[in-house]
Amino acid sequence: MTILEALKQYVDAEGVGEKTFQAIAKISEVKTYEAGDIVHREDETSANLNIVLSGQVDVQYLLESGKRQTVDSLLAGDFLSWSAIVKPYTTSSIAICRAKADILAIEASALRDLFEKEPLLGYRMTSQIARVIRRRLQAARRQIADLD
Repeated sequence: MTILEALKQYVDAEGVGEKTFQAIAKISEVKTYEAGDIVHREDETSANLNIVLSGQVDVQYLLESGKRQTVDSLLAGDFLSWSAIVKPYTTSSIAICRAKADILAIEASALRDLFEKEPLLGYRMTSQIARVIRRRLQAARRQIADLD
């Protein structure tokens, strides 16, 4: 699958033109991680908005006890590092590969510039990312409830 095909498959951007997808593809690259590799740590500057293309990536929070708590497991099509488009552009979790993973990395600064030029793209992608954040909050809430 090419970068352009992956973007069209996984980015919910109805009404966004071909030239815009091509512009996103130009600021994107596929990165491969092995099982156990850390994609990002908590409180790092988030330079890329990532989309899992294959494999599995766990999203974890570091508890005060030092233990990592998995709150989500991501598969193909799932967004990772959403903080790359939300100020202050720093990660709030740890992302670690449970299995070998190919990840589409979209350069965040250039993507934010595209959002300014293409408001429909910005609206569609931030709406999609808001759904990701909602899902993670729900998962965290369920895990907290299980502790009671």
